[in-house]
Order: sequence, then structure tokens, then C-alpha cells
Amino acid sequence: MSRWLLVALALVIPVAGQTLSPVAKPAAPAVGKNWTAPRTPEGHPDFQGVWTNATVTPFERTPEFAGKEFLTEAEVGAFEKEMQQRNNMDRRDVPVEVDVARAYNNFWWDRGSRAVPTRRTSLVIDPPDGKIPPMTPEAQKRAEARAEARSLSAGPESRTPQERCLLWPTAGPPMVNSAYNNNYQIVQTRDSVVILS
Repeated sequence: MSRWLLVALALVIPVAGQTLSPVAKPAAPAVGKNWTAPRTPEGHPDFQGVWTNATVTPFERTPEFAGKEFLTEAEVGAFEKEMQQRNNMDRRDVPVEVDVARAYNNFWWDRGSRAVPTRRTSLVIDPPDGKIPPMTPEAQKRAEARAEARSLSAGPESRTPQERCLLWPTAGPPMVNSAYNNNYQIVQTRDSVVILS
């Protein structure tokens, strides 16, 4: 049994320190260099490998960056430093109740430590304000109907995949960054692409 645990740890540990690039492959060179995207033997784009989408860049633009689509080099450095400090669960500069409510120390979190290479202020790029538009009235009614059905359920079949530990909401689609579970393995065959979250 311990031999299998050792093998599992050996496979997981190299992934833990990687951010914002493929874990198993080097990051692509900057645009403008003589770089060609890798291809499979069949000529399809080759996405195979272990990837992470851990980043401190928020999914939606925060009020502090309203109207600002990109950060400068200086701003991104300061932002990354601020986010690393803010997300550090090992800090002890808070009341005991807050510290205990954090539940886990910093080792267990995988938020990332870097902003996206484009220096965007949000992962949402359209609409230009970096915010997800509100639901239409029809979509709001469907969401309310699903919530009501779940509240009346007596069995596991109508519970959410997250509640049944089957699928985390950030696993996709869309694949958005989270506090952890940000790694994906992509395997390609001649006819299929498999994404293991």
C-alpha cells in the first residue's frame, strides 16, 4: 500500500509548483519569434500534457480595475505581491476565529501566484467591462426552477454534481480557476481528446 502512495506522490509533487503554463511542456516563446505550434502525427494541434489554470487574475474584473483592461509591468508586480499576501492562509495577523475559519493552511491551496501573461485585469474579455452579463429573465426562471427542485428532493439523483463529489463547478465548461483543483491532463488520440480534471 505505501508503495502506491509513494508513486502517487511522485507523480503529483512536480505539478504543485507550476503555474500559468503547461506543466509537462515549456511555455510557448513570445509572439514574433519563429515558433510553430506542436502538431500530432495526424496534423491536429497537440494539446497533450498536464496543464494548470491557477492564476491570481480574477475571473471577473474587480472594482479597483474598473475601466482598465491591462496592467502595466509595475502594476502587475505589485498586484501579484498583494494577492500572494492576501491569499496566504498561514498569516496570523487576524483574529483567532478568522484563522480557525480558514480551515486549511497555505500548503493545501493552489490559487496560483502569478497574473496571466497578457496582464489582463480579468479572465473575462468580452464584454469589454470584464463582467459576465446578468442572466436573462428566462434563464433566471430556469435557475430558480432547478433550485426549487433540489430543495424538494429526497434522493441523491437530483442533488448537484458538486454536492455528490462528482464534478467541481470550475472543472468546466468553462474551466475557470479556483482555490484548488486547477490541474488538467489532456490526452489525444487520432479521433478523440480527453480532459481529466
